[in-house]
This record gives sequence, C-alpha cells and structure tokens, in this order.
Amino acid sequence: MCRLKAHDFAQKVREIGGFELENVARSPLLAKPNLPPVVPMIFHGDRRQRLFTGQAAALSMHRLLHRATGQPKFESEDELRAEFRLAPETAIVLSGTDQDPPLERWWGYGEEARERAIAAIKSLGVSLVTTPNYSLFANSPRWDDLHSMKRIALVYEEFSRFGLATALHVNSRSDRDNERWTEFVADRSEISCLAYEFTTGSGRVDRRELHAQWLAKLAAKVERPLTIVVRGGIEVLPILAGAFNEVVYIETSAFMKTMKRQRAVLTGNARLKWENLPTPIGAELDDLFEENVQQTSELVRILKAPILAAERVAAE
Repeated sequence: MCRLKAHDFAQKVREIGGFELENVARSPLLAKPNLPPVVPMIFHGDRRQRLFTGQAAALSMHRLLHRATGQPKFESEDELRAEFRLAPETAIVLSGTDQDPPLERWWGYGEEARERAIAAIKSLGVSLVTTPNYSLFANSPRWDDLHSMKRIALVYEEFSRFGLATALHVNSRSDRDNERWTEFVADRSEISCLAYEFTTGSGRVDRRELHAQWLAKLAAKVERPLTIVVRGGIEVLPILAGAFNEVVYIETSAFMKTMKRQRAVLTGNARLKWENLPTPIGAELDDLFEENVQQTSELVRILKAPILAAERVAAE
C-alpha cells in the first residue's frame, strides 16, 4: 500500500474498514477444543495403510481448498478423513499458515465466498482453525503492515461467527504491533486462543526470542488464561510454556522426515537427531511415522517441562 497510488490506497482502506482494530465485530464465545500438547501435521495420506489414531492431527487449510473458488475439495467429513488416513476420533486442526500466494487467494475470494467456504469447512468436522498469517514486511510502507493485521482480525471474526473455534494469529513486527494486539485481546474476553508461526521472519535466530518475549508480555498483560497454537520455533517453547496457560505445538518434521525415510532419536538433554532408515520399495510407513510422532512429542514435553520453562523465563 502506498498513498502515492491514491485509488488503490483508498480501495484497500475501504475493504478493511480502516486500519483500527476496535471496529472489528465482536465474536461469540466459543468452547475451545481439548487438544494434546503436540499435534502432528499431515500433508497427505500416501504411504500409510492404517488410520492415524492420535488425539489430533493438523492439516493445511489451503491444501483443502479449490484454487479457483476457495471451496473445500471434500464433500463430507468421511471423505476428508479417508484422504488423509485419519481415525474418526482424531480431532482436526486446520493451519492457516502458508506462503503469501494462497493467503492472498483466500482474501481475494471476497467476504461472501469466504463465508460459504467457512461454513463448508465447519461441516467437515474441523475442531480448530488458525487464522491466515498475513505477512508484515520491513521494506514496505507501514500501511502494508496495518492492512495485514486488520485482515487477520477480520478473518478471525468471520471464522468465529460461524461457530468454528479459531486461534487468532497475532502477527507482529514491532513493539507497537504487539501492544495493539494486546489491547485487542485484553478487551475481548471471547478470545481465548492465539496462534503464531516461527517458520519465516520470526523464525530467524536473531528474531525468534524477541517474538517469543512479545508473546509472553501479551499473555502477562491480558491477565486471563490463554492458549497459544505454535508452528515452528521449538527453541522458544520454554519461554511460551512459562507464559501461557497452554501451548499446542503443530509439529511438521515427523511427517516430512518419515517420507524421507528418517527416524527421530532423542539424544543428550532435549535434542533430536534424524537417522537414515531405508525401507523396501513400496513399504508402508505407518510404524515409522508413529514412532517419529512419539519421539518428537517427547522432545516437546521435555522442553515444556515447568522447571525448564521457569528457568528460561527467569533468565530473560
């Protein structure tokens, strides 16, 4: 967004109703689903024969949608579960985190089409969705960031309005960004679940702890129990575990490493290494995937242990 391009600038301001967050419609109070500390991400159902019976599994929201219309590719919950090899009792979490093209497509469908898509997504038995993580850029006009943050808040309201439990992605690039989200969340008691991703700019070594500290400050100032759903950033889990009532970690390595025939092995004090494990041609990977989920979940459990979390927060 650039004010020198007056027509485009005005149009983008109108489409979000101004940059302020205060005029976003209030959301209904929804019950948060009971999720495990670690939710493995599953990208497809290939090379597995058995149904995954874990308490919950994460799917990419954007991979479930037709590019042209934004409508789900699946007509029923049974069809969706069969495609990704999920047991009937496994809760489904949709992750809105992605690269910019699918995020912009979602917004570009328009409000009416998004609402139809959200209603269809809810009918697929989804327990929780994290809002799209619209990007903030250091090398763009400030209005770009304000536009992205407002879109996040608007999409959160759209999902919540249809009775779908939603985690608000509080994407920030500065202290003031975090303060604005803190004010927004503190003022709205219906918000009990946040989301954050540490896989792009916020995942850089020189930035991830700063972002984690921003989140910890938000949790402290809101002064009510909050859950945060995190994707990436396993290194900052001790900080988040010491600040939030509950941390749900969307784990992506177990699935991808399984497809590459690698096995997770816990070593030393809270470390994980991956060993090559060649398999016969055509072999199913159910056992390896389940073992990798178990090992990565154990690592997360260790990192979130109260003593480690308390020590990390005290050190900061």
